[in-house]
Amino acid sequence: MREPPAGIVGNVAASRPILSVCVMLAGLIALGVAGARQLSAEPAALIGAYAATALYVVALPMALAALQPRRRFGKFFFYLIISIFAAVMIAVDVGRLSLPAFAASLPPPPAVLTLSALGLFGFFSVLAPLGFNVARHSVAAAFAAIIGAVGGAGYLAIEDLWGSAQGAVAIALALTLGVGAGVSVGADFAKFFAAGAPKRRAAAAAGHGAVAITAFSLLVVAAFFGVQSFDANFGAVDWRIVWAGITAAAAAMTASLVAVTASLAVAPISEQAAVDENYRRSWFAANWRPIRQALPPTTASAAGAIAVIVVIIALFEAGFAAPVALALFFVLVWLSAVIAFVSVRTATLIVALLAVSAVLADYGYTILGVAPPSLTERLTGLTFCAIALAHMTVSWRNAGEVWRNARDITENALSDGLRRFLFVVGAGAASIFASAQSFAWSGGAGAAAYFLTTALFGLVLAPVMMTAMSARLARY
Repeated sequence: MREPPAGIVGNVAASRPILSVCVMLAGLIALGVAGARQLSAEPAALIGAYAATALYVVALPMALAALQPRRRFGKFFFYLIISIFAAVMIAVDVGRLSLPAFAASLPPPPAVLTLSALGLFGFFSVLAPLGFNVARHSVAAAFAAIIGAVGGAGYLAIEDLWGSAQGAVAIALALTLGVGAGVSVGADFAKFFAAGAPKRRAAAAAGHGAVAITAFSLLVVAAFFGVQSFDANFGAVDWRIVWAGITAAAAAMTASLVAVTASLAVAPISEQAAVDENYRRSWFAANWRPIRQALPPTTASAAGAIAVIVVIIALFEAGFAAPVALALFFVLVWLSAVIAFVSVRTATLIVALLAVSAVLADYGYTILGVAPPSLTERLTGLTFCAIALAHMTVSWRNAGEVWRNARDITENALSDGLRRFLFVVGAGAASIFASAQSFAWSGGAGAAAYFLTTALFGLVLAPVMMTAMSARLARY
């Protein structure tokens, strides 16, 4: 077979795994320590407290999802042990049980964190048929992303942004983007390895493949903080916040990309990984077949037209708050996708899904009589949603080069991209929750709710728009 391309980033991480990881860790730890030295004792301790919260809420569920047994009997006892552990932690926190391991200086984790971690583990467990092999290949992603976020926290401390609302958003974004980059590497590795590429070559190519999504994510982070500060400062962009957000995101994504690529290059991976990937594809194809049959290109085009009509009605009925700032954000997201993915079609699909989801989410808030989130919370949710959608739509771009039939393109794209999207959605919601619990970020709940709402609409609309655009814009 023709070997997949591997750029300088993937080759360095795969060929010199220990050296690249050690250099990365040394730089991030030095940045975190340099920032902590700028703080007093209490804010500096908050960095360690946030790292512990992120480990418990994000990294631990992802690691457990990767470690779950394959057979039903083993899974039953695995889930039982985890449930007992969670029940014990909750009982200790509410005072129903006393354990000598916890003292006044080392209190048990709050029950709300335990429930959040348990919920994320349950979400990943439900995704097991779709993303079990990705979780195994990307288990280092969350841990590396936390180290990168700690390095980013150091830079935020240097810029006197640590502990602020902007700092909380920046750290939540960094952690989510780090997990997303690692998941992208793991998914591409499974694809290349199953296609017959040698392990080290597959790891290098997977690391190279994550560069595009990393570049897009950095550009979207810059767009978010630029638009947010532009609106908050009455037309003046606060470049200090923009660069701090970019630095935190770059640190987490670089750490995750290098760590996952390096771990895959040295891990003892057998042919079972290729078997798992082939089984996952056949499982998805079998379960997707009813939707595929119900969604020919003509039906998809009609459904897309209906969605446009609903959007127009929603705009007339509920309006669209802060249209200038949001329109500017959509334009910047489109430009970011064009630059990073070198594809106008992909950029158009991302922005179309994002804009329609935003309008429908606002209309849903109006119908339910719920006060809509603030502009900052909505922009935060849309930023997370744009990055999650990019993980799915970039697979649509790649699938378009292979498959001719519109429904085949959509099926192939979702088979590869849906698992990435769902992992980023789960990790993103948990990251927002971890930041909201660690910092005085009152808008965390609103941002998470808006993110999940727009992500749900995007998930429903993605197959429709992919099929319709594949049929209308076919180049064959």
